[in-house]
Amino acid sequence: MSSDRALRKQQQLNNLVYVVIKQAKPGDRIVDFCSGGGHVGIVLAHILPSCQVILIENKELSLIRAKKRSDDLGLSNIWFIQANMEYFTGMFNIGVALHACGVATDMVIEHCIKTRASFVTCPCCYGFIQNTSKFHFPKSEQFKKTLSYKEHMILCRFADQTAVQLPPQRRLIGKQCMCLVDLDRARAAEEHGYSVQVISMEPESCSPKNNMIVGVPT
Repeated sequence: MSSDRALRKQQQLNNLVYVVIKQAKPGDRIVDFCSGGGHVGIVLAHILPSCQVILIENKELSLIRAKKRSDDLGLSNIWFIQANMEYFTGMFNIGVALHACGVATDMVIEHCIKTRASFVTCPCCYGFIQNTSKFHFPKSEQFKKTLSYKEHMILCRFADQTAVQLPPQRRLIGKQCMCLVDLDRARAAEEHGYSVQVISMEPESCSPKNNMIVGVPT
């Protein structure tokens, strides 16, 4: 990993971890969905020793790397589960996901809503969002009154146009579309009794996909 990419990853982690720390209480169970090599979950377990942290990832090699990192740090409050997230049925207090692709972000939010857990998600790969057997877009009643499914899909396609090499005006349009897609997700969670914010990670240069959707049950 280049030093520039490492810095941007550190900045992303700082943003997510800061929000989680503000919400976490001693004894809370925190689930890092789509945890990959454990960048988020391991940091949370280290900073919040009074909380339990569970990493859920379906790729074995990623969990092996995460387990080694955890062992090297001597962490005793962290657990690893190799599975697709829908198979996890335990109770938890906070769900976290950094750059969960496409509808994976929606799956994480749904999982949290079912458990009445808070969520801190950073979406990614908006172009992969599409109707499934579980999810239909737009998600919120507010957006359903305004947008058709086809129009929502157009928003999602443009929301992926945020790469740094693109012209500034095109990136601005992409960012605006990205915010609209995530606002629909936020409104849908609000309809289930959540207080939700869509905020940007700072600095903006840490990632082209720098939105965070933060929800707390009311």
